[in-house]
Amino acid sequence: HVPKIIQQPRHHHIEIEQVVEVPVPMTEEEVVHVPKVIQQQRQHHVHVEEIVDVMVEQKVEEIVHIPVVQQQERIVQNPVEITVEVPRPQLVEKTIEVPRIQIEEKIIK
Repeated sequence: HVPKIIQQPRHHHIEIEQVVEVPVPMTEEEVVHVPKVIQQQRQHHVHVEEIVDVMVEQKVEEIVHIPVVQQQERIVQNPVEITVEVPRPQLVEKTIEVPRIQIEEKIIK
């Protein structure tokens, strides 16, 4: 009898050590100021009324008539004399010789 070889997967176990920082709750001190209640004396206010005569300036009314300004439009003509040079037309004469055409009629028999 021949032994038969069968391959099986092998599992390897490796131990790893890992260092992890974990926050630890810490107690914290806090200074708290507590207000202190103190009794104080109250001040009393007394109102005093005093009547004083004050001189007041008196005004006298007077009716004054103010004239109303009215605007009127006026056309003012200022004649101005202007000297203007106007070119005078010039006549130019040219003599042109035109050739005269004479027509001769001949009767051919």
